[in-house]
Amino acid sequence: MDTDHSATAMQQPPAGSRWLVTITQLPTEDPAGRMRMLRTLESLGAAVMREGVYLLPDTQDNRRALERPAQYVPQNAGIASVLRVDAADEAQQAQFKRCFDRSARYDELTKNIHSLRIGFGVSDPAAIARVLHKQRRDFEAVAALDFFPNEARARTEHALVQAEAEVRALLSPAQAGAAAH
Repeated sequence: MDTDHSATAMQQPPAGSRWLVTITQLPTEDPAGRMRMLRTLESLGAAVMREGVYLLPDTQDNRRALERPAQYVPQNAGIASVLRVDAADEAQQAQFKRCFDRSARYDELTKNIHSLRIGFGVSDPAAIARVLHKQRRDFEAVAALDFFPNEARARTEHALVQAEAEVRALLSPAQAGAAAH
């Protein structure tokens, strides 16, 4: 019996194409419950596909994180289902991945980091360090939800590390001068 393996291979989903689709229907009478569910999905970095339908890469952490809200919603007269699905093809896989592109947020952070350089040598280095620390926290928050790191993330991290080193150098003379008094 001769089988055509190429036809079977073409029907296989792309590698790493497993996704979690969360479908919710939440009662309008419980705005606090609705907000709790929405905030949970937002904190996980879920992409909104349409009202009540959210997408996340299928990881063990994401599956665990969705268990509790999926159990909570039905207890409060709502419906929540978490489905494990495969992308149908490479095009759909690329479409899903684009939902998680954090490039714009990284570019905004990079712009903010570069704008701090205007104050180098003019503004108080400690004040610049505080603002830069906030940029570091913002970067870490975006990176924590970046399921598909790209060049924008690397550029932002490089700009941040470089600016932090420059601010440390600006702080060193100030600290040395304070110690001499």
